[in-house]
Amino acid sequence: MKDVWLIRHAESLANIGDATSTPREIPLSQEGLMQADRLAESVTVRPDLIVISPYWRAQQTAQPLIVRFPDVATETLLVQEFTYLSIERCRGTNSQQRRPWVEEYWKRADPDYCDGGQSESFAEFIGRTDNFARQMRKADFELAFVFTHEQVIKALIWSCIRFARVMDSPSMKGFDAFMTSFKIPNTAILRTKIDDDGEIYFGTIDTSNIENDA
Repeated sequence: MKDVWLIRHAESLANIGDATSTPREIPLSQEGLMQADRLAESVTVRPDLIVISPYWRAQQTAQPLIVRFPDVATETLLVQEFTYLSIERCRGTNSQQRRPWVEEYWKRADPDYCDGGQSESFAEFIGRTDNFARQMRKADFELAFVFTHEQVIKALIWSCIRFARVMDSPSMKGFDAFMTSFKIPNTAILRTKIDDDGEIYFGTIDTSNIENDA
Protein backbone atom coordinates (compact mmCIF):
# COMPACT_ATOMS: atom_id res chain seq x y z
CA MET A 1 0.00 0.00 0.00
CA LYS A 2 1.37 3.39 -1.04
CA ASP A 3 0.35 6.77 0.34
CA VAL A 4 0.05 9.82 -1.89
CA TRP A 5 -0.65 13.28 -0.52
CA LEU A 6 -2.21 15.43 -3.24
CA ILE A 7 -1.49 19.01 -2.19
CA ARG A 8 -3.06 22.04 -3.81
CA HIS A 9 -0.64 24.93 -4.26
CA ALA A 10 -0.77 27.96 -1.95
CA GLU A 11 -2.64 31.17 -2.80
CA SER A 12 -1.52 32.66 -6.11
CA LEU A 13 -1.91 36.11 -7.59
CA ALA A 14 -4.59 34.70 -9.91
CA ASN A 15 -6.51 33.40 -6.89
CA ILE A 16 -6.84 36.95 -5.57
CA GLY A 17 -7.94 38.37 -8.91
CA ASP A 18 -4.72 39.87 -10.25
CA ALA A 19 -4.04 39.99 -13.97
CA THR A 20 -1.52 37.37 -15.09
CA SER A 21 0.72 36.67 -18.09
CA THR A 22 0.81 32.90 -18.67
CA PRO A 23 -0.56 30.04 -16.52
CA ARG A 24 2.92 28.60 -16.11
CA GLU A 25 4.39 31.79 -14.65
CA ILE A 26 1.71 32.76 -12.10
CA PRO A 27 3.50 33.25 -8.73
CA LEU A 28 2.24 32.96 -5.19
CA SER A 29 0.89 35.99 -3.38
CA GLN A 30 2.57 37.17 -0.17
CA GLU A 31 -0.07 35.25 1.78
CA GLY A 32 0.64 32.23 -0.41
CA LEU A 33 4.34 32.32 0.42
CA MET A 34 3.45 32.30 4.11
CA GLN A 35 0.98 29.46 3.54
CA ALA A 36 3.76 27.41 1.94
CA ASP A 37 5.97 27.97 4.99
CA ARG A 38 3.16 27.01 7.35
CA LEU A 39 2.44 23.87 5.35
CA ALA A 40 6.07 22.76 5.59
CA GLU A 41 6.09 23.42 9.33
CA SER A 42 2.94 21.35 9.82
CA VAL A 43 4.32 18.19 8.17
CA THR A 44 5.41 15.59 10.71
CA VAL A 45 6.47 12.77 8.36
CA ARG A 46 9.24 12.43 5.80
CA PRO A 47 8.20 11.50 2.24
CA ASP A 48 10.14 9.21 -0.08
CA LEU A 49 9.28 11.27 -3.13
CA ILE A 50 8.22 14.85 -3.89
CA VAL A 51 6.39 15.38 -7.18
CA ILE A 52 5.95 18.92 -8.48
CA SER A 53 3.88 20.50 -11.23
CA PRO A 54 6.00 22.48 -13.72
CA TYR A 55 3.96 25.60 -12.89
CA TRP A 56 5.69 28.21 -10.75
CA ARG A 57 3.02 28.49 -8.03
CA ALA A 58 3.27 24.78 -7.31
CA GLN A 59 7.07 24.91 -7.30
CA GLN A 60 7.05 27.81 -4.85
CA THR A 61 4.65 25.91 -2.60
CA ALA A 62 6.92 22.86 -2.58
CA GLN A 63 10.14 24.78 -1.97
CA PRO A 64 9.98 25.02 1.86
CA LEU A 65 9.45 21.25 2.10
CA ILE A 66 12.27 20.58 -0.37
CA VAL A 67 14.55 22.72 1.81
CA ARG A 68 13.39 20.79 4.87
CA PHE A 69 14.00 17.40 3.20
CA PRO A 70 16.95 18.07 0.84
CA ASP A 71 17.80 14.37 0.47
CA VAL A 72 14.33 13.36 -0.76
CA ALA A 73 14.05 12.66 -4.48
CA THR A 74 12.06 15.29 -6.40
CA GLU A 75 10.49 14.89 -9.80
CA THR A 76 8.59 17.27 -12.06
CA LEU A 77 5.62 15.53 -13.69
CA LEU A 78 2.78 16.80 -15.88
CA VAL A 79 0.33 17.57 -13.07
CA GLN A 80 -0.14 21.21 -14.05
CA GLU A 81 -3.48 23.01 -14.13
CA PHE A 82 -5.89 22.51 -17.02
CA THR A 83 -5.18 25.33 -19.49
CA TYR A 84 -8.16 25.27 -21.81
CA LEU A 85 -8.17 28.90 -23.00
CA SER A 86 -5.66 30.32 -25.47
CA ILE A 87 -2.71 31.75 -23.59
CA GLU A 88 -2.31 34.60 -26.07
CA ARG A 89 -5.96 35.59 -25.75
CA CYS A 90 -5.78 35.54 -21.94
CA ARG A 91 -2.43 37.28 -21.49
CA GLY A 92 -2.74 40.26 -19.14
CA THR A 93 -6.31 39.44 -18.07
CA ASN A 94 -7.79 38.54 -14.68
CA SER A 95 -10.34 35.89 -13.74
CA GLN A 96 -13.26 38.29 -13.99
CA GLN A 97 -12.33 39.33 -17.52
CA ARG A 98 -11.94 35.67 -18.54
CA ARG A 99 -15.26 34.57 -17.08
CA PRO A 100 -17.31 34.92 -20.34
CA TRP A 101 -14.72 32.82 -22.19
CA VAL A 102 -14.76 30.21 -19.40
CA GLU A 103 -18.54 29.98 -19.52
CA GLU A 104 -18.47 29.72 -23.31
CA TYR A 105 -15.90 26.90 -23.16
CA TRP A 106 -17.85 24.74 -20.73
CA LYS A 107 -21.16 25.45 -22.48
CA ARG A 108 -19.62 24.18 -25.74
CA ALA A 109 -18.87 20.85 -23.97
CA ASP A 110 -16.72 19.51 -26.80
CA PRO A 111 -14.05 17.26 -25.25
CA ASP A 112 -11.88 17.47 -28.38
CA TYR A 113 -12.07 21.24 -28.83
CA CYS A 114 -8.78 23.12 -28.44
CA ASP A 115 -8.81 26.90 -28.09
CA GLY A 116 -5.28 27.15 -29.50
CA GLY A 117 -2.34 29.12 -28.18
CA GLN A 118 -0.77 26.31 -26.09
CA SER A 119 -4.09 25.23 -24.62
CA GLU A 120 -5.21 21.59 -24.41
CA SER A 121 -8.52 19.87 -24.99
CA PHE A 122 -10.55 18.35 -22.18
CA ALA A 123 -9.81 14.87 -23.55
CA GLU A 124 -6.08 15.63 -23.47
CA PHE A 125 -6.33 16.91 -19.90
CA ILE A 126 -8.10 13.79 -18.65
CA GLY A 127 -5.62 11.64 -20.56
CA ARG A 128 -2.78 13.49 -18.87
CA THR A 129 -4.20 12.97 -15.38
CA ASP A 130 -4.89 9.29 -16.14
CA ASN A 131 -1.27 8.92 -17.24
CA PHE A 132 -0.11 10.46 -13.96
CA ALA A 133 -2.17 7.90 -12.04
CA ARG A 134 -0.46 5.12 -14.00
CA GLN A 135 2.95 6.62 -13.22
CA MET A 136 2.19 6.67 -9.50
CA ARG A 137 0.98 3.06 -9.59
CA LYS A 138 4.33 2.01 -11.08
CA ALA A 139 6.62 4.25 -9.00
CA ASP A 140 8.55 2.82 -6.08
CA PHE A 141 7.75 4.73 -2.86
CA GLU A 142 5.84 4.44 0.38
CA LEU A 143 4.85 8.10 0.79
CA ALA A 144 4.81 10.74 -1.94
CA PHE A 145 3.86 14.41 -1.75
CA VAL A 146 2.38 15.77 -5.00
CA PHE A 147 2.23 19.56 -5.38
CA THR A 148 -0.45 20.17 -7.93
CA HIS A 149 -3.63 22.13 -8.71
CA GLU A 150 -7.31 21.98 -7.80
CA GLN A 151 -8.62 20.86 -11.18
CA VAL A 152 -6.01 18.10 -11.40
CA ILE A 153 -7.00 16.71 -8.01
CA LYS A 154 -10.68 16.81 -8.97
CA ALA A 155 -9.93 15.17 -12.34
CA LEU A 156 -8.12 12.32 -10.60
CA ILE A 157 -11.09 11.73 -8.31
CA TRP A 158 -13.59 12.01 -11.16
CA SER A 159 -11.67 9.61 -13.41
CA CYS A 160 -11.56 6.99 -10.66
CA ILE A 161 -15.23 7.14 -9.69
CA ARG A 162 -16.93 7.40 -13.09
CA PHE A 163 -18.15 4.13 -14.57
CA ALA A 164 -18.26 4.87 -18.31
CA ARG A 165 -14.87 5.55 -19.88
CA VAL A 166 -16.36 7.19 -22.96
CA MET A 167 -15.26 10.76 -23.57
CA ASP A 168 -18.20 12.74 -24.92
CA SER A 169 -20.20 15.91 -24.30
CA PRO A 170 -22.30 14.47 -21.41
CA SER A 171 -19.18 13.25 -19.62
CA MET A 172 -17.57 16.68 -19.96
CA LYS A 173 -20.71 18.31 -18.59
CA GLY A 174 -20.62 15.80 -15.75
CA PHE A 175 -17.07 16.80 -14.90
CA ASP A 176 -18.01 20.49 -14.96
CA ALA A 177 -20.84 19.82 -12.49
CA PHE A 178 -18.52 17.71 -10.32
CA MET A 179 -15.78 20.34 -10.42
CA THR A 180 -18.07 23.13 -9.21
CA SER A 181 -19.72 21.03 -6.47
CA PHE A 182 -16.95 21.47 -3.89
CA LYS A 183 -13.79 23.44 -3.16
CA ILE A 184 -10.26 22.38 -2.33
CA PRO A 185 -8.64 25.24 -0.37
CA ASN A 186 -5.07 26.36 -1.03
CA THR A 187 -2.55 24.01 0.66
CA ALA A 188 -5.29 21.52 1.52
CA ILE A 189 -4.17 17.88 1.37
CA LEU A 190 -6.12 14.97 -0.10
CA ARG A 191 -4.62 11.85 1.44
CA THR A 192 -4.79 9.03 -1.08
CA LYS A 193 -3.82 5.37 -1.03
CA ILE A 194 -2.85 3.02 -3.85
CA ASP A 195 -3.16 -0.67 -3.01
CA ASP A 196 -1.09 -3.53 -4.41
CA ASP A 197 -3.63 -4.07 -7.21
CA GLY A 198 -3.39 -0.42 -8.30
CA GLU A 199 -6.75 0.61 -6.90
CA ILE A 200 -6.82 4.23 -5.73
CA TYR A 201 -8.69 5.26 -2.59
CA PHE A 202 -9.37 8.87 -1.71
CA GLY A 203 -9.70 10.08 1.88
CA THR A 204 -11.12 13.33 3.16
CA ILE A 205 -9.68 16.75 2.32
CA ASP A 206 -7.35 17.66 5.19
CA THR A 207 -7.30 21.38 6.01
CA SER A 208 -5.75 21.07 9.47
CA ASN A 209 -2.63 23.05 8.48
CA ILE A 210 -4.94 25.90 7.45
CA GLU A 211 -7.29 25.69 10.43
CA ASN A 212 -4.46 25.59 12.94
CA ASP A 213 -3.29 28.96 11.66
CA ALA A 214 -6.69 30.60 11.92
